[in-house]
Amino acid sequence: MSKDILKLVLFSVILLMTSSIVAQRGPGNRGQSQNQRQGERELPKFNAENAVGILMYDYERVLKKTKVKKAKKKSRIAKIISDYNHTITEIKFLHSEEFRATENFVTIKRATAKENRDREAMRFIQQEAMEKLIPIKHKVHKAVQVLNEKLALVFSEKQLHKWRRLQRARKENIKPKRPDNPKGGRPQRGGPRGR
Repeated sequence: MSKDILKLVLFSVILLMTSSIVAQRGPGNRGQSQNQRQGERELPKFNAENAVGILMYDYERVLKKTKVKKAKKKSRIAKIISDYNHTITEIKFLHSEEFRATENFVTIKRATAKENRDREAMRFIQQEAMEKLIPIKHKVHKAVQVLNEKLALVFSEKQLHKWRRLQRARKENIKPKRPDNPKGGRPQRGGPRGR
């Protein structure tokens, strides 16, 4: 009888140790080290237009979000947004070759840095690309300033606040997102921690 109890205790201990080891490794880690998983993360594709802050606005959506009611005010806002969109379209057209060249530059540099496992180069690639796009970014910023100044003259205080909130949300949407780690492992930011 004591042999049976001893076997049961030994079996229970082995089972607990095995489940503990599996729980520590996690479902996506199957024999990979932390460094191997980090190297496999895919960076988001660099979009030069998003990097300089190019946004086009649909005046109907702006009118709906800001709750403008008067027809005369609606037509003034539509004209202001239409002029802004035209300016942005010109900037996109005039600098389309620079956008393409910068995107190709980032793609090639990232691939080279990934092959060489050069983390230092990976850090500075986007910074270098942004330096190339500074003059275009200034043009876009100037167009946005003109848009905001013109709309500030037409909108009420409450409508202007709604416009700025819409603008912030749109700018937030074009920022590159960190990809989820499909291989498992630690969460990107925050998230629950097992303690």
